[in-house]
Amino acid sequence: MSRARQGGFSLVELLVAMVLGMMVLSGITSIYVSTVKSSADTLKSSKLNTQLMTIMSVMSNDIRRAGFWGNFTSQPTLNPFNQLNDTALVIINNVSSDTQITANADTDGQCVLFAYDENENGIVDAATEYFGFRLNAGVAQMRAVGTVTDGDSCNNGVWLDLSDSDLYTITQLTFNPKNSRCIDSSEPNGIDDDGLSSTNDAEEANCYTTVPASGSGVITVETREIEITLAGMLNKDTDVTMAINQSVRVRNDLIRVR
Repeated sequence: MSRARQGGFSLVELLVAMVLGMMVLSGITSIYVSTVKSSADTLKSSKLNTQLMTIMSVMSNDIRRAGFWGNFTSQPTLNPFNQLNDTALVIINNVSSDTQITANADTDGQCVLFAYDENENGIVDAATEYFGFRLNAGVAQMRAVGTVTDGDSCNNGVWLDLSDSDLYTITQLTFNPKNSRCIDSSEPNGIDDDGLSSTNDAEEANCYTTVPASGSGVITVETREIEITLAGMLNKDTDVTMAINQSVRVRNDLIRVR
């Protein structure tokens, strides 16, 4: 009786199968690693974005309230929260030089200062109602409780960190007043007020361009709109960066008598 012939894989076939199996396994592993890395990068970006969006929300909501007067009267020019060189909103170029930026200049500043009537008692409380935001050595900061003696100085008062310097660095925080406007309420009057032998009332109505003379009694109205840019990067992975922009319209106009 003949012995049944036994079938099987040859050594070459086994080696080929092993190589193919390793190639498939390598491909699966590569896809897995790529997916994990992509998910990790997404989580990092999401975390940074959440942090920056939170800071932006705090800043924009606060800046909108600049100049709010809880005990408002029929004379807005008397608003104690809109007084120049003290409580009125102003943008400073940076902490080092502490110099103000022209009201509607297309120039970025790293600090914004303002005040509003938080407790609605009608008076400026020096210890609690002077506010501001600034960039200081890679950290976003907010001016908070603490007596302020110089309202339009970016180095005065107590400042608290808004961003977590252990996790990420703020690479940019700027405030740009370029979208602000100033209107001369006396125009159009058909008079050459700017001395250019022209009665271009449209030009003269812009009181940033043609500033009414002091003591003229002219009423001007400034609508202030600030463009904020905020950017940051993770400390442990500097490839993860994020930048956001937002334009904020201050709800309380600055009304003055020249």
